[in-house]
Amino acid sequence: MSISLKRLASHLQQDGKSLRKMLGRPAGPVKLEVRQAPFSVMTHNMALLVPPAPYLGTDRDGAIAEIVARIRALAPDVVGLCEVFANGERKRIRDALSDLYPHFREGPDEGDLESDGGLLLLSRHPLLAADAMIFRACDGWDCFANKGVIHIRVQPASWPIPLDIFYSHMQNIETDNGVGTLYAQLTTMNNFIVTRRDPAGSQIIMGDLNIPGENQQHYAQLYDRLRLVDCWFLADNQATSGPTLVIENNFYANPDDRPSSNHRLDYVLMRGGIRLVPILADIEVLKFQHNGRFISDHFGVRASFDKIAIITF
Repeated sequence: MSISLKRLASHLQQDGKSLRKMLGRPAGPVKLEVRQAPFSVMTHNMALLVPPAPYLGTDRDGAIAEIVARIRALAPDVVGLCEVFANGERKRIRDALSDLYPHFREGPDEGDLESDGGLLLLSRHPLLAADAMIFRACDGWDCFANKGVIHIRVQPASWPIPLDIFYSHMQNIETDNGVGTLYAQLTTMNNFIVTRRDPAGSQIIMGDLNIPGENQQHYAQLYDRLRLVDCWFLADNQATSGPTLVIENNFYANPDDRPSSNHRLDYVLMRGGIRLVPILADIEVLKFQHNGRFISDHFGVRASFDKIAIITF
C-alpha cells in the first residue's frame, strides 16, 4: 500500500512548503508506512433552540428521532451535534445511542445565567483527554449561550498515535459586530488548539464555524488564523459547492425565516501530525429528512478516512 508524497503533503498544510519542512526534518532519512485504518466523523447543527430564541421548525421530536436513526445507521467514530441546548434532549440522544457511543462530552458551561454552548460530542472510543473553553468575545443573541470549543483525544483502532478532535459552534457573522467577533474567536480557538494538541498526532476541527466558505475574504481569515486543511477542498470540491445553509429548505414553519442566500458554514478541517497523517477518503453533505421535511436549518457533514500514513525518522 502506498501514497504519493504530493497527496501526503496536501493533508499537512497548504502553504507551499516542502514535505520535509512541514515535518520539521530538513535532512536525514524519512520512512513512510501506509496502512488501512478506517475512521469517520460527522457534524450536524440541529437547530434545537430554547427560549428566548424560538424553535423555527415543525417537528422537534421527529428531528431528534431522525438524527438518532441516521447516526446509528452511519455509525461514525465521532459525532458532533450543535444547537442542542436542552439538557433533556441531549440526554435523550445520548441514552438512545449509549450502546454505540459510551463516551461523550457536552457544553461548554459555567456557573452563570447564560445557556450552555449546546454542543454534544459522542465517541465510540475511550477519551484519553478532554477539555473545553468558552469564547469571551460574543455579539448579539449569541451572548445568551456559552459558545466555545470542546476537545477530546481518542485512539482509534490500528492508530499508534492518538487523535485530537476539537468541536465548536462559533459566532453568527451576520450580527452587528459579528465579523470582528468571529475573527477574534478564530484566534482564540487556534490558541486553544495549539496548547492542547499532540503535535506528533493529527487534529480534526469541525462544527458550525459560521464562516461562509464561498466568501474569499472571510474564508481567508479562517485559513490565516487556523492554518488548517479544509477536507472539502482536499476532495477537490469547488468553493461555491456544498452549502450547508440553503434557501430551498422546508425545515421552517414560516418560509419567511429562510436565509436569503446559500452558504457553506459547517466544516471538517484537519492538520496532519509530524508522525501520523489520516488520509481522506470521502466527504459529503448530509441532507436528512423526517416525514418529507429537512430536520434542521443546516445540513450535516460527514468525512471518512481510509488510511493512515505513519512517519518515522
